[in-house]
Amino acid sequence: MNKTSRCNERWHELSAWDELEGLPVRSLAAGAFHCFVLSHSGQLFAFGDQIGRDMSNGNLLGTKPINPLCRGVRPPRRVPLSQPIAQVAASTYCSVAVTVDGQVYSWGDSDGGALGHPASLCHTPMHVSALAGQRVKHVSSSYTNGAASTEEGRVFIWGGQQWEGGIAKAAKAGMPTEVEWAGVPKCYRCDDIALAHRHGYLVFRKDAAMGSFAGN
Repeated sequence: MNKTSRCNERWHELSAWDELEGLPVRSLAAGAFHCFVLSHSGQLFAFGDQIGRDMSNGNLLGTKPINPLCRGVRPPRRVPLSQPIAQVAASTYCSVAVTVDGQVYSWGDSDGGALGHPASLCHTPMHVSALAGQRVKHVSSSYTNGAASTEEGRVFIWGGQQWEGGIAKAAKAGMPTEVEWAGVPKCYRCDDIALAHRHGYLVFRKDAAMGSFAGN
């Protein structure tokens, strides 16, 4: 077996990070070169490569400006966010997180509008101000595309405007743009979202407060 990966990083044996010992872990998320650990209290930790294989223009780990002399896997460090995190998602070269109060932050590679904000260099989490008026529940990310679903059941997508494009390219959604759909009864709302490169999935649930389909 080839013992080196395509990004010139050697394979690592299964081991535990001392920096995370005793941390009550709620969930994990991973991109191509970096990983996140979310605790039950909303603390977010990142480890892995800062820039990946193609020299990302932002620190994938979201911890500080890139140090070009420190290549390879970096140990877990807490991502600097002022609010507890409810969910985190990662793709090849970017990361996105939603806080417990429904605000979205992103960092990493900004190519093609992948971060949902205009910053070209983004080494630490930056607020996606286009979604500031929304209370976001879930986020998803794939390649240079991002998506978010809100408590009201609205869905926004962004990115996909460079390289191999993606699901957001056809919508010309460089910045967060609302998605519209047909064929779903009005008494259902989007509850969750999963994004892939050229397609996505929406989970709809019936909203009891809106009554039955027959009444709408």
